[in-house]
This record gives sequence, structure tokens and C-alpha cells, in this order.
Amino acid sequence: MLIQKSHKIQLLPNNAQKARLVEWAGAHRFAYNFGLERKKAEYEATDKSPGAYALAVEITAMKHSTHPWLAGVPKSVPRLALQQLDVAYSNFFRRVKNGATKPGFPRFKSRKRDHLVFHLETDTIALDGNKVRIPKLGWIRMCQPLRFGGRLVGSIAISEQVDKWSASFSVEVEAPNSSERQVREVGIDLGVKTLATTSDGREFRNPRHGKQLEDLLSRAQRQLARKKPGSRRRQKAKLRVQRIHKRITDRRTDAIHQATARISGKYNVVYLEDLNVSGMMQNHHLARAVVDTSMREFRRQVEYKERWRGGAVGFVDRWFPSSKLCSVCGCINDTLALADREWTCDCGVHHLRDVNAAINILNAGRLAGAARGGLAERTQPMKRERSDVNQTTMGEKGTLLVLAI
Repeated sequence: MLIQKSHKIQLLPNNAQKARLVEWAGAHRFAYNFGLERKKAEYEATDKSPGAYALAVEITAMKHSTHPWLAGVPKSVPRLALQQLDVAYSNFFRRVKNGATKPGFPRFKSRKRDHLVFHLETDTIALDGNKVRIPKLGWIRMCQPLRFGGRLVGSIAISEQVDKWSASFSVEVEAPNSSERQVREVGIDLGVKTLATTSDGREFRNPRHGKQLEDLLSRAQRQLARKKPGSRRRQKAKLRVQRIHKRITDRRTDAIHQATARISGKYNVVYLEDLNVSGMMQNHHLARAVVDTSMREFRRQVEYKERWRGGAVGFVDRWFPSSKLCSVCGCINDTLALADREWTCDCGVHHLRDVNAAINILNAGRLAGAARGGLAERTQPMKRERSDVNQTTMGEKGTLLVLAI
């Protein structure tokens, strides 16, 4: 089976190449905005809008008349921008048809608000070690060569963020053979104190990178607020704030990548809680800590890495009392507070809060997986004795669901 892997590599262009890249990103923005304006005008007049091909013909004609500067831009830059506009238009009408409250009509790209980005077709570039050849620009050095060996697919996205340019490549590679892998299941409890805790007692610590750089970021933001709008010093101060934000984001992403890579490499059936992260963000006491853990990003990475290896990811309902439920006797500790990291059940078992929650998530996922005939039915669920009161409480507070990938 073939799968797609993406690799984002930082580019090292010289000053002349940077100027051309900025110009081409402007051409991408111009083509997108031109197409959006034409689509809106035609739809209001005739209830129909031109497609990407018809708009590309118009832009090609503009190269020889009103916009001669477009002749120095690779032809795939405006063409792919118009294709992206077509996709955005189709998604808008699909969401309208499905009754979405906010269908999200495509908006015009702004030079100040949006990042600099453009796309190239894969057959227009060439790779040679740590160099990439871009049409009408020549060879540009990269920080490292492409790690994946395979066929380039899709398009090459070249973007700028915090004054640094990078290229994103999508490569089609052969998926690893997962038929001989032994089924290994694990329940994972995501938290704030620790990034993730597994049912076998392993903990992945939360580095709290946002907390570490909080003072540095606050000082940089105060310096930015004192600068005169439109001045060069304000631009430098703004760039410094952006660099700190990017440093925090990169460190968070790296910590999550390391944790999810170890999990997906060791286990092929993973159970998680279907957390309402947006709702958790409404709690102003927890919002900053929840942002620092990036729970939604953790879930996304686990899903696609398990899919690469032929595994499965199951989800337990968010109302399931994983922390309050004793994993041995099934009793529920209603007095458990958020600050209690350890507790002792009436049956005499002493629990570590996060480990106990991960075990309960694993057991609940196994039961739901066996009922639905998924991968989880290969392993017999843990037998537990529960009182009728506990059974009724679990039934009212939450249901179990498993999604196999």
C-alpha cells in the first residue's frame, strides 16, 4: 500500500532570490483575488461562475497587455492559485448544502494578514541532494536533503514565515508491512500536568514551552507596543515577537512528534478520550495550560501515524468518568478533585490518577471495540465486577465509541 508523507525543509535563498520569491507570492495572491472577484461578479450577473481554466486563460492574456510583470512568474503559480480557489468555492457550496451555520465564503487574500506562499508543480522542479532547482530562479540551497525516497506528488508549497522560507514536499512511499505485527493495545490519558500517560504506566512529560518563554514574550510585546506604527523599529520588534511565537510552536510540535512516534511505533491499537478541547479553552484558569499541551495536535498525529502503520485509533466518550472510576472494583469516587493526583479506593487499591484513567480508557475501548467487531476484539476485555449503581451511572454519563482506521 502506498502512503503519502510530507517533508518541510527550510530554504537558504540569497537576497536576489528572496526578492523573486516575494514577487511570486504576490502573483499567487493577485491571481487568487482576481479569480474571486471575477467569480463573484459573474455569479451575481448570471448565477454562474467561471472555472479555473477560463480564468487562467484571462490571466495569460493579461501577460501581454496590462500586466507584463506576470511573464516573469512561473505559469504554475497563478494556475494552482486558481485551482485552490475552485476548491474553496466547492467547499463553500457543499457546506451550504449541508446546512452549516458558518459555510465560510472564500475571502480575499491580504498582503498584511496572510503569509507569503505560492505553489509549484512537481514536474517543474529538480532535487539534487540539499539543493532544489526552481524554474526561472535556478538552484536554491536547502538545510537538508529530502529524507523520503519516492515519487513526488501533489504540488510543492513554498512559504515564508518569520523571515524564513521553506518548501513542503509530498512523497508517495510504500507503507510498512503491518500484517505480522502483534496486536498491542494501549489507553492514553491526555492531561495538563503530563502531556500523556499510558495504561502501562509510561509518562510523557509536558515541557510547558509557553510557560518557559512567557516572560520573554511579554517583554517583547511591551517593546512592540511602544514603537511608532509604520516605523522600521516597529517592524523589527514585530519580527522578534513572531520569532518567539515560532520558537514556542516548534518546541511544542517537536515534543508531540517524539511522543506520538514512540506510541505508534510500539502500539497498533490506541484508545483516547474524545475531548472537547474548544470547551476546555473556555475555562480561563485552564486555557493557557491547555494550549501548552496541544491536545488536538496530539490526536491528529496519533491518527495519521497509526494509519501509516496499519493500526487503529479508538475514542471513548468525553463524559466517561475515566479518572473517578476505580479500574479494579468499578466504584466511582465522586469526591475526587482536580488537584488530587493520587487516591485510594474503598476496596483498598491506591491509584495514580492519570495511570488509572488510562487503564479505564483501555478497558472501555476494548469493550466497545469488541461490540463493534473492530481490531479490539482480538483481545478479550478485562472482567470487572460492578454494582448496579455504577452501571447506571456509567450509562447515564457517557457512551463508548470506537473509530477504526
